[in-house]
Amino acid sequence: MTLRATLVDAHSSRTMLPPPPVAKPIRLGVVGLGSRAIHNVIGKTIAYEDYELAAVCEIREQVLESAIATIKKEHEIEVPGYTDLDQMLAACELDAVCITVDPDKQIPLACRAMEAGCHVMVEVPTAYTIEQCWQAVVTTERTGKVFMLMEQLRFAGYIRAWRRIVDTGVIGKPLFAEGEYFGYKPAAFFQDDAGRYYTPEQAKEMPGAQAAWRQSCPTIGYLPHEMSPMLYVLDDRVKRVVGMSNRPESYRLEGVMRADVQVALMHTEKDVVMRMAVGHSSATMPRPGGGSGSSHWHHVKGSEGIIESGRTHAEKPKLWVDGWQLQQPIELTCDMFPTDAPPEAEGSGHGGLDYFVFAQFADAVLRGVPPELDVYRSVETAAPAILAAQSIAEDNRTLDVPDFRPNAQRQSGEMPAGT
Repeated sequence: MTLRATLVDAHSSRTMLPPPPVAKPIRLGVVGLGSRAIHNVIGKTIAYEDYELAAVCEIREQVLESAIATIKKEHEIEVPGYTDLDQMLAACELDAVCITVDPDKQIPLACRAMEAGCHVMVEVPTAYTIEQCWQAVVTTERTGKVFMLMEQLRFAGYIRAWRRIVDTGVIGKPLFAEGEYFGYKPAAFFQDDAGRYYTPEQAKEMPGAQAAWRQSCPTIGYLPHEMSPMLYVLDDRVKRVVGMSNRPESYRLEGVMRADVQVALMHTEKDVVMRMAVGHSSATMPRPGGGSGSSHWHHVKGSEGIIESGRTHAEKPKLWVDGWQLQQPIELTCDMFPTDAPPEAEGSGHGGLDYFVFAQFADAVLRGVPPELDVYRSVETAAPAILAAQSIAEDNRTLDVPDFRPNAQRQSGEMPAGT
C-alpha cells in the first residue's frame, strides 16, 4: 500500500479512492544518526511517498558506517554518507534536511542548511540560547525557507479537544495552566563515542563513557514538550518567566550533575499564569500515554471551569464546569491518538503522533501550507525554558521573553537592536 504524509491532499478525506501520486518527493538529508534518526526518522522518510532519503550525515565515522549498513540491510537502499554537513549540501541536490543532533548544536547546522537552499526540521528542544533563537528566526525570514520543530504532543487527541473547549468558552477565561514532563531516564546521561547510552552504574565500568548532552544542558531545557501543547491550547505566548530548581546534582543518580526537578513560573500575553516542571532523574508515576518511564500531565483552570489530565493510568481526563449541576467531574474519553487520524498514523511513533509532524512538513514544503510549529512558535516554546534556566542561575530573577515576530522595532530578516 502506498503511504502518504499529508493532511491536505484529497485522500485525507478517507474516501475509497487511492491517494494521488506525488509529482516530486522531498529529497531529504538526515543529519545526526543516533537512535531517533535510525529508529524513527529514516524509517518514515523511506515509508512515505512524499519523501526520498537522499543522504545521511554524521561526524562519527563508526556511527555513519553502521547506519548506512543498517539502512541497506533493513530497507534495501544504498544511501551516500558524509561526515561534514557542507560537503553533503554541496554534493547532493537536497530539498530539505532533518537535524537530529544534540539540541545545543542544531541551530547553527539548520541555519547553514537554510542558507544553502534547504528547508529544515529540528528536534525538541529548538535551542538552548536566546541568541540561537534569533539566529533561527532571522535566517528563516531572510531565506524564506520552512523551519519546523518536530514536537508531536500538540497533535494529541486530547490536546486538540482541549483547544476546542477553550475556544468555545466552556471553561470561561483561562486563568491558570500547568504542565509536567517527568520521566525517569537513568540511561540518558552517559554516552560513548559509538552513541551507546549507559546508566551511571554502567558508566563506571566503561572507560569510554562520558557525560551526554543532558548533563551539559539545563533540566528545564526540555520544557518545549510541555510548552508546545499548552501554548496551542491557549493560543498564547509567554511574556515573563522566573525559574526554581533543586540543587544542580541528582539526589538519586550518582554522578549526574543536573537538577532532578526544575520549574518555570510564567505570565502570558493573554494574562494566564503558567507553571511548568521538568525532571528526568527521579522516580516517576506512570500516566496515560507516557508508558512506564515518562509522564505528561496538564491542567487548565478557567473562570468557569477546569480541564485536567488523568494523574494515573486508571484515570481519564476530567472536565468540570460551574453551573452544570455536576456532582462529579465529567470523564473525557479523548486520548493521545486523535479519532480523525488517517490510517498512516497508526504505529508511526509517539502514540501515532509522529505522522502529523511529517505530514505537516510535507504539506509545507510541497504544498505551501504553513506548518503550525513555524519558526516563531518553535522559538516561543524554547525561549521561556532558556530564560527560566537563566533565572535560576541569577537567584530567581524575573526575566522578560522577547517577541520574536517582526514589529515596529525590528524588520523581517534583521537582528534586533543590541544583539
